[in-house]
Amino acid sequence: MGSATGTVRHPKGPPETESTRGAAPFVSALLDSSVGAKVIVALTGLGLVTFVVFHMIGNLKMFQGPDSINAYAYFLKHSTGALLWVARAGLLAVFVLHLGLALRLKARARAARPVAYQYPGSVQATVASRTMVWTGIVVGLFVLYHLAHFTLGWLHGVDLNQQDAKGRHDVYSMVVAGFQNPLICGIYVLAQLALFVHLLHGVQSSLQTLGLKNRRFAGPIRWLGYAVALTILAGNLAIVFGVQLGWVK
Repeated sequence: MGSATGTVRHPKGPPETESTRGAAPFVSALLDSSVGAKVIVALTGLGLVTFVVFHMIGNLKMFQGPDSINAYAYFLKHSTGALLWVARAGLLAVFVLHLGLALRLKARARAARPVAYQYPGSVQATVASRTMVWTGIVVGLFVLYHLAHFTLGWLHGVDLNQQDAKGRHDVYSMVVAGFQNPLICGIYVLAQLALFVHLLHGVQSSLQTLGLKNRRFAGPIRWLGYAVALTILAGNLAIVFGVQLGWVK
């Protein structure tokens, strides 16, 4: 078949252009594809869940006393150096990619069928699956709030220069002072409930997208999703209520 210039390309000849080769075109096509975007959303989601679990485990050192949590924070800040901020920037980028692709997939699904079903399939859907976008947005806003609160010290008069007896940043006192404020506790509780609802469907959906959820493993994966969501909810809220109830003084 002739091209716009009238030339004919032999089927076994060289490609017309090399611009379609390389990593950049592949990544662009992957992101533009609905299937590729779903896979990336699943992988980034599972990666973020893994981070949340380890972050929660580190924060639970609050129950071991000031020395434990302050030593842990000192290690992260001084032993990792600039890598800590690189990791933070990478996690934030992964989160933005995860949320951005999820919103685009939702928009595409609505655009593909502007007229609602006569018998909505959402009748059989769970609350978690129907509210994935909204709970994701809530969690995203909370992440920004959390960074501004405890990491950057921009909110609630947090003093990042407060030190313990060993000259380390007194994370323990900072967290205790923060969760003695009912408003802050309310924000954290609502955010953790939104994360819990998001994970109830998100973990199962991610594994299903990756082809791991079938008839044989549907039950175990469903319970795994419940277990992960409930563990994260209980662990994070334990710190909030631990301060409020006097378990962490």
